[in-house]
Amino acid sequence: MQNSITSFSLSLLIASMCIAAIGCKKDDTTPAPVNANTLTTSLMTVSGTLTGSSGEILQSFNSSTDGVIAILNEKGEVINSSSLGLQVANFQRWVINGKTRYTYFKTEGTSTLSGVNTTLIGYQYICDSALNVLKTVKLLNNGGINTSVQDKLDEHEFILLDDDHYILLSYYLKQPTNIPDSLHPASGVTVVDNIIQEIDNNEVVWQWEASQHVEMYGNSVEGNIFSDASSVQDYLHMNSMYIDPKDNNLICSFRNQNQVIKINRTDGSVMWRLGGKNSDFPITENQQFLRQHFARLTDNNSTLILLDNGEINERPYSRIMEFQLDEINKVISNATAYTIPDKFIQYAGSVTKNGDIYLIGGGSAAYTLEVNHVTNEVLMRIAQSASSYRAIKYFN
Repeated sequence: MQNSITSFSLSLLIASMCIAAIGCKKDDTTPAPVNANTLTTSLMTVSGTLTGSSGEILQSFNSSTDGVIAILNEKGEVINSSSLGLQVANFQRWVINGKTRYTYFKTEGTSTLSGVNTTLIGYQYICDSALNVLKTVKLLNNGGINTSVQDKLDEHEFILLDDDHYILLSYYLKQPTNIPDSLHPASGVTVVDNIIQEIDNNEVVWQWEASQHVEMYGNSVEGNIFSDASSVQDYLHMNSMYIDPKDNNLICSFRNQNQVIKINRTDGSVMWRLGGKNSDFPITENQQFLRQHFARLTDNNSTLILLDNGEINERPYSRIMEFQLDEINKVISNATAYTIPDKFIQYAGSVTKNGDIYLIGGGSAAYTLEVNHVTNEVLMRIAQSASSYRAIKYFN
């Protein structure tokens, strides 16, 4: 996540939760707000016309010692929440076979990889609709992955397919021997590999390791001093995965490559690359995104949308990018860029779309913005006393 999280006092927040946190029966719809204002005012300030369409907004707030997951309604009122005592991230909702599930990431024990302070490690938790934990998800032994060394997941992404079927992401330290000589690798240099595992009924049915793709070393734009064996190189920094329902393959975002790629879920091959130094799609300077997050499909899966964070030296402002791609001929059919009318989001963040409306999670900039990208009308802005890795709206 590479975030700089603002510290905040949790004493009022936790006291408020004792009043505000509520339960609901398994797989019920979201309850109405109960004493939400006390919790809301202790954590956030809401402004705007508050005329957005109905839906749930999921947030995960952190101080250096505590984490809170919260479900908000379209007016920014907290309708359910839980204080988890540790750092949290990536709070998501799923509806599978008529059942509502929530998932979130939480640190446990050591919260960072040795020598890497740019991401959190921990476990994913699968919950019912009342936020009761059903299962804890960990990395499994498979191939070169040794869980006695590392069984934790990365905070950035998780895909739930069913209660016992999911796709996880882990950051895993390796000392590779396949870094090209042209990059002058030092003997014993350590890198952060990005591991994807698809697990079904506690068995790994598919695994992908980024370090096996040699071209990704040279495509890196950050964390790539391979000649320095004294520090760990986070040359990839994968931060999102999304299943393309048209072909069931994975669309993945790699922040430190300035690139989105599609991975074949059968043989692990890279089907295409968008952006970065070796884009398969010809891309203009204005279309090139920087340090992006949350690559997804929208508009009935016809449009690739992402948060283009920008970069503090190259372009210190953030945009929402939309692409229509001709995947056969490797051509960008259309691309649009919307400059976010708010603070630069240096790290983390997200975007969900409904018609002309964007719900933007401001990541490290500690705000949430719902805006009409055609008229620039601000429907809601939440100024937060702590940042949230993502803010995801599930529109009704």
